[in-house]
Amino acid sequence: MKQKIPSENVAVKLNEWYSTIRKNQVTDAEFIKSEITHELEQMEEDQNVLLYYSLLEFRHNLMLKDLKPNKAADISESLSKIEAKKEDLQNSQIDELINYYYWFFKGMYEFKQQNFNTAITCYKIAEKKLAFVNCEEEKAEFYYKLSEIYYHLKQNYISMNYATMALDTFKAHETLTEKEIYCYFVIAGNQVDTMKYKEALETLKAALNKTKTTNNIHLLASAHFNLGNCYFYLNKFSESYEHIQKSLAIFKEEKSAYEAKALFQLMYVCLKQEDFVEALNLYEQGIKSSRVINDKPHEIQLNILKKIYIDHGSTEEEFKYLESKGLYPDIEEMAIDAAEHYNKIGKLEESVELYRKAIKAMNINKKGGIGHFLPKSN
Repeated sequence: MKQKIPSENVAVKLNEWYSTIRKNQVTDAEFIKSEITHELEQMEEDQNVLLYYSLLEFRHNLMLKDLKPNKAADISESLSKIEAKKEDLQNSQIDELINYYYWFFKGMYEFKQQNFNTAITCYKIAEKKLAFVNCEEEKAEFYYKLSEIYYHLKQNYISMNYATMALDTFKAHETLTEKEIYCYFVIAGNQVDTMKYKEALETLKAALNKTKTTNNIHLLASAHFNLGNCYFYLNKFSESYEHIQKSLAIFKEEKSAYEAKALFQLMYVCLKQEDFVEALNLYEQGIKSSRVINDKPHEIQLNILKKIYIDHGSTEEEFKYLESKGLYPDIEEMAIDAAEHYNKIGKLEESVELYRKAIKAMNINKKGGIGHFLPKSN
């Protein structure tokens, strides 16, 4: 009879797999996953290791959802399977570290679904189990994710604190340069939110230069996007267009999930430049792209831009959708911009109503909301 592989040996391989996932090393992660799948068939029974495998498979698919969306499995179905396995085990049988991963990864999933209240609840449960995590790199990864969601919730100083905690660890390891750059993206996003635009610009220029020393094309696209977005807030639309165009070219080539976001932002730039022909072309591309990956929020925001700047039609239904998703920072920004535009073209009644909508969103944003940069490290 063939001897079973000790579960401890497989667990070591699982840790190696997770390390490649954290670093967004898709090819290496896929290779190790295939090896582990074969070893599981010969492993001695260990429900915790099997659950750990399922969690990492889920985390693997979260990575693919952003970087290679065409290759990603249905992550909602994957989560349902994990929850079913978890229910089959008594809580006392589940390792606390596995519990940490469950709540951490579930929080990441909810974050990607833009269910921010659920995501922060999951992260807070995971944070209580952080004492069971011995790996400093993993703790830094968790702090980064907290900085990311607090940025999106407009809790800027809390976000900066967690980003700094993560950054200290990432900077201490030469192999974690890419993670360091993601922290700079979050820091710059917070600087923009607090209207420190020149500081944000310097942070993002430094991040772009550091990105060029890596071989990560997705990271380079994000660096260009964020820098272009910062120029947008500075009303430097030519520079904004240049960098966002560069990011879009990469996102298209890579078939990235961020293509629709880049098309939306580039359309916004063109509208500011009063290039309505190009804006309409980008709108059509953006609608197609957002529908391919079911990115409803960006489809709605593309429609808002078209209705405001080109059609001059009602955006009530679109803003209602954004409100239903809790996207109040987007509502605030777009409503103020629309109000100013309508005021400029003499549609005063519509302008007043949009200013009211913006003020309502602004008050809600003091308690939490969504950001606009691309900090996302998977």
